[in-house]
Amino acid sequence: MLKRTEMTGPRAELQKSIDSRDAAAKRINELRASIARIEDERFAARQKLAATAREADESNGRDDVIERLLAGETSTAVLERAADRKEVTAAESEIETSNRALSLLRAELAGAEQSLELRTNRVRDAAGAVIATEALDAIVDDATRLRGELAACEAVLSFVHSLVRGEHKAKVERALVSSEIRGEHPSVAPWRAAFEELARDAAAELPR
Repeated sequence: MLKRTEMTGPRAELQKSIDSRDAAAKRINELRASIARIEDERFAARQKLAATAREADESNGRDDVIERLLAGETSTAVLERAADRKEVTAAESEIETSNRALSLLRAELAGAEQSLELRTNRVRDAAGAVIATEALDAIVDDATRLRGELAACEAVLSFVHSLVRGEHKAKVERALVSSEIRGEHPSVAPWRAAFEELARDAAAELPR
């Protein structure tokens, strides 16, 4: 494996893209952790308001007040009796601060997620550039060579097909990729010559 200091060209660009993507993913994790923490803090503040409501309205059995506070309604107008204003004010302030922070963080998270998608696509493109630069020519050459070898084999099989009978003919047909008649191919020449030689000499060798 190449060391980072040795990377040049497409691989260096790929490493930059990977670092950029990973940084974006790390930021998303940080934002999600912050959002979860602030949501917990906001819920704790809502619980404080609910506890205050229980103390203030306990005699009235106002369960709906508690449910409204836990659902996010922070106005002390829902309380019918005076509560501990200091605790209520602190809880309301904490909830409001949490709401503002969550609004900002969620907007930043949405942008960070879009950025991660873009940077992930750049990594894919950069990885493709490495493959294109370092391996594509060899892959194309192999494909061309193998295609040529296949064409040569099929041409020979097509030639042999006319010489054999019965189960041998069926075996040739199964081996052919398609049933179309092959035209002349250089690979057939030595086999045609061998066939003609066999017709004259039973000890004639076959092509290798």
